[in-house]
Amino acid sequence: MLVPDLNSLTPLKTVKPTPESTVAGAKDTAALKEVAKDFEAAFIAQMLTHSGLAESLTSGEGKMASAFGSFYVEQLAERMADQGGIGMADSIYRQLERYGAAGETS
Repeated sequence: MLVPDLNSLTPLKTVKPTPESTVAGAKDTAALKEVAKDFEAAFIAQMLTHSGLAESLTSGEGKMASAFGSFYVEQLAERMADQGGIGMADSIYRQLERYGAAGETS
């Protein structure tokens, strides 16, 4: 097994986020936050789907009810993300902000 030499690794440069004082910065910030929240909602929906929530909510109601299970799970996931979710959106936003700031300075 190869073990990397930690002394030979170059440290990552610290990137400061762009200020939100400009109108463009505020629009970019809102867009990044929305993308991060949408991703978190999609992730939560996948978790709920694979947990079997849709099937358990519509079991015994027939084929027509089971067709709407995925819609219910998607709406539930969006509401969860809107109300804070699992904290994933904040982390994603910070990473997207750093990536965007790094792209502007290069």
